[in-house]
Amino acid sequence: MASRTLEDIADFIEKMKFRKSLFGGVSENSVWKKIDDLNNEYKSVFDAQEVKYRTLLEERDQEIKSLKEKLNTVNGGR
Repeated sequence: MASRTLEDIADFIEKMKFRKSLFGGVSENSVWKKIDDLNNEYKSVFDAQEVKYRTLLEERDQEIKSLKEKLNTVNGGR
């Protein structure tokens, strides 16, 4: 599951199950595997947000450039 939002991660955690240990408790390997899975879910959300914000910054930069060009045209290149 590649989470896209923090709500997706909350759902992932809610559905998380651990393998039982022979002598009670849970298997250490199962816990480490779930921690790794959870880390991958957070990384997936982070990566998606990074792409979103980089795109927004690029759009902002393009808008600033366009407005500066218009301003230079109106002001006669001053």
